[in-house]
Amino acid sequence: MYIRIAIDDDLNALATLFDEYRMCLGRESNLKDCKAFIQARLFENDSVIFLAFKSDVPVGFIQLFPSYSTILLKPLWYFDDLFVLEDYRGSGIATALVAKAKELADEAQVVAVRRDNIEGEGFLLI
Repeated sequence: MYIRIAIDDDLNALATLFDEYRMCLGRESNLKDCKAFIQARLFENDSVIFLAFKSDVPVGFIQLFPSYSTILLKPLWYFDDLFVLEDYRGSGIATALVAKAKELADEAQVVAVRRDNIEGEGFLLI
């Protein structure tokens, strides 16, 4: 397995993964809009998306969005989006994606948080 930042050439594969992710959350399949959404993220460079690969097949992703915290008085990256294809779950891919996100955040001296698990000051640090 290897992990790298998504690039424009990953658009179709990433859109498919994103559509699968949304369906796991109870949404209807909408590959066209998923592709447009991901394409905008890549074009606008307003998020960081890491892709995980097994034998050159994209099997998961994590998406980080930059923001700021007035509570922490620091820039932060939050993630709501973490997904691994069902056939690859339980093999440590999600853990590796989170670790890669934290590694980049540490290098950039940014706080990395999850917004969906509100604790303490409002964020769960990763």
